[in-house]
Amino acid sequence: MSRSRSGSIEIVAVRTVPTPWGWAGLGASERGMVRCSWPWPDAVQAEESLGTAGRRVAGPEVRELLEQAAEWLLAFFSGSCREMAEVPLDGRIFTAWRRKVYEVVKRIPFGEVRSYAWVAGECGKRGAARAAGQALARNPLPLLIPCHRVVYGDGRTGSYSCEGTALPGTELKRRLIDWERRARR
Repeated sequence: MSRSRSGSIEIVAVRTVPTPWGWAGLGASERGMVRCSWPWPDAVQAEESLGTAGRRVAGPEVRELLEQAAEWLLAFFSGSCREMAEVPLDGRIFTAWRRKVYEVVKRIPFGEVRSYAWVAGECGKRGAARAAGQALARNPLPLLIPCHRVVYGDGRTGSYSCEGTALPGTELKRRLIDWERRARR
């Protein structure tokens, strides 16, 4: 099994997608989505960020999965899709805690935010806001798992892990939150 930046899960196919704020690189295993690397200035950097540049060994099911994720991203950024992507994620990349946190975060409605403490409470771990934040900081699928919708209890935006942008993560997170709120109207 080849290693990717997603740990020991093999990324067998990649796809790049242009977004209004840069290119996204999508990586999938035979079992589901493994990685979304975003935003990059061009498609080549987006693909290379997945650590599997040029690798194309997947079957048609994986290609369909990547196409479905790409279509969702395009609809998301057009403002026409406010529901979460219904694409399978490869759960092997998550610990049990991270899986819980990500499932809770996926339920946060488009255009709304919740606090790290709220996320921890929904996971049954009141007082584990920092642990929820750490799980979100390791989110390998930003946008598909909308960690940008989680902020501090006092309303401060907090950090956002992004790879290929010249913008600071906090600024990109603020832009995503503001864009969703405007698109929601």
